[in-house]
Amino acid sequence: MSRELRIDFVTPPFAGHLYPALDLASRLRSRGIEGIRILTTAGGAPPIASAGFPFVEILPGHDQAVWSIANTRMQVGSNPIQMWRQVQKNLGLMHELKRQLTETWQAEPPDLVIADFVVPVAGLTAKGLGIPWWTGMPSPCVLETKDGTPAYLGGWMPRNDIYGRVRDWIGRKTVRTFKKMSAWMFSRPLKSLSIPSLYRADGTEVVYSPERILAYGMKEFEFERTWPDSFHFIGPLIIAPTLPGPELQWDETKKTVLVTLGTHLPWAKSQAIELMQEVARKMPDTIFHFSRGRMGTREVEIRDNLHLYDFVPYNAFLHRYDAAIIHGGTGITYTCIQHGIPMLVWPHDYDQFDHAARIVHHQLGLRLKPQANQIAQDLQTLTSSPTIRASLDSYQQLYCNYDPGQKVFDALSVIDRSRRKME
Repeated sequence: MSRELRIDFVTPPFAGHLYPALDLASRLRSRGIEGIRILTTAGGAPPIASAGFPFVEILPGHDQAVWSIANTRMQVGSNPIQMWRQVQKNLGLMHELKRQLTETWQAEPPDLVIADFVVPVAGLTAKGLGIPWWTGMPSPCVLETKDGTPAYLGGWMPRNDIYGRVRDWIGRKTVRTFKKMSAWMFSRPLKSLSIPSLYRADGTEVVYSPERILAYGMKEFEFERTWPDSFHFIGPLIIAPTLPGPELQWDETKKTVLVTLGTHLPWAKSQAIELMQEVARKMPDTIFHFSRGRMGTREVEIRDNLHLYDFVPYNAFLHRYDAAIIHGGTGITYTCIQHGIPMLVWPHDYDQFDHAARIVHHQLGLRLKPQANQIAQDLQTLTSSPTIRASLDSYQQLYCNYDPGQKVFDALSVIDRSRRKME
């Protein structure tokens, strides 16, 4: 394949979206594709520089506004009012993004745009300019399908009986009705963004590429459903850029548990620290590393066997932990699967409830109940259960069957042949 193939990744600066894009970009670069740029807001510049890619800033001056959309002051969950507020804030920035991307790509058009699924305007703008567009999706569960258990309803588990089928049908209709109501409420700004409808004639969603959706995950981890022909599981993308972090303290004579709620959810972390302080007192022979999720900082606070770190680069150290208390983000979930680490999952918002349901369904961990005695008991179960250990071992093997870089590299041959014909 030609080394001159030009690919632009467009993503928000959040770790759960930017890091998978950087991981995939790095895998493609290692296979000889050099013309890769990463387009995001200013907050994404440090990890992009660490990964060694050209950075194109989008929405200059609006980085804090972008972060405020995800870092809400309260839980969004399935609350329609909170969801609509997020949509309104997002739409307020999308016109400026469309204008900037149009200018950028008219001056230097790439051969392909890979747009994160939460930035669909980038893909639609590329399409309008005649540039091929693929969607990158770190959370495959959120895609609407014609059957199966829907997402964003609090983490439903699959049921293979008549009740489950009826429940799932109602759930899918509810999700689609909510989206159609949202489209009606915001019809004017959506039309100005060239989105007159959220659905195509075949029922697929306009905001995702009709050509190729790259699912950054494992098909075996998802619940059974009929996926669109354009939907391709390429495997987990969890390699993070090297960022400065504190020196972690270990005691090889004791078990160590990682506690992380990711880089969002500031409203939840103070509550979590208080609860983990109580758990740590009940488990003096276990050390707890609590990550506040402040990327790239080095501050440490030691409270006996509860160690509070601003940032724990868990990609480098997760194999040293005996268990992990997590929020259910895709990055930490798949890193635990990669290393066979049992999970006590404490979802707080967004797609985390759906990931928690999958972790429990596949017996890779347990759902956290926020009582100190129960957490202590569940941690003991996690590290001693032969059922959970067998499931983790099985999924570790399945994880090794995926090669995201090669999968996408092979698919790029179509784009490369088209580019050569035009030269």
